Amino acid sequence: MLVRLIASWVLILSASCLAAEPRHTGPWKMDELRRTPQTEFGPADGVVREVFYENVPYRGKSTRVFGYYAVPKTGTAPFPAMLCVHGGGGKAFREWAELWAERGYVALAMDLAGKGPDGKPLPDAGPDQTDEGKFGPFTLDTVGDMWSYHAVAAVVRGHSLLASLPEVDKDRIGVTGISWGGYLTCILAGIDDRLKCAVPVYGCGFLGDKSGWVVRFAKMPPEQSKLWLEQFDPSQYLGGATCPMLFVNGTNDFAYPLDSYQKSY
Repeated sequence: MLVRLIASWVLILSASCLAAEPRHTGPWKMDELRRTPQTEFGPADGVVREVFYENVPYRGKSTRVFGYYAVPKTGTAPFPAMLCVHGGGGKAFREWAELWAERGYVALAMDLAGKGPDGKPLPDAGPDQTDEGKFGPFTLDTVGDMWSYHAVAAVVRGHSLLASLPEVDKDRIGVTGISWGGYLTCILAGIDDRLKCAVPVYGCGFLGDKSGWVVRFAKMPPEQSKLWLEQFDPSQYLGGATCPMLFVNGTNDFAYPLDSYQKSY
């Protein structure tokens, strides 16, 4: 246990102490994403409320994101807060938001596949979390059609929502994500300088070097895989991270193996 704790703190200190490269935000327009999104809250159900908030347009149409928003039962506001980013095939998990609220955090667990509370696509959804949505052909002119673009934007907008609420300490907001959510967390740590911590659980960069998707990249035309890696691989953004980071993985993860993980941290 002591060895694991020391290793964890080495990773945290390494991420927080190294001089950051100039921040690169790729296709994301951070000035716009920092704006508080239009938001609609549902009634409270225990510590949780359903929430819908504005995201970036998709093919010329406005979009919304569904999520679960939880506030601690006890304690004194403003509370620290966490953004909870699900993985592939996942959804907005009510239980995840409740878990963080039990720990004394405001939490927002959002859906990144365009689904609502009933699991059905929203009429104003962004792209679904399909293979085509992630890896389909695109150009710099259509980069805004891609799932990764919308998913990152949805979490940044979620951060902007949390930071606008009186019960949230806007200077103590972090992000954690699992699998594809860990992948997104790595990008977010590099482009959103408001974050105070980031915890990618699985998920990393250097996906073109070694990952569960190397075969997928090999099937793309070379110029397409190059463009994808330039725009959406976390290795392009992690150098801009200045918040402490805790990288969590297993030695047998087939999708995000440890050598690519090591390059990322």
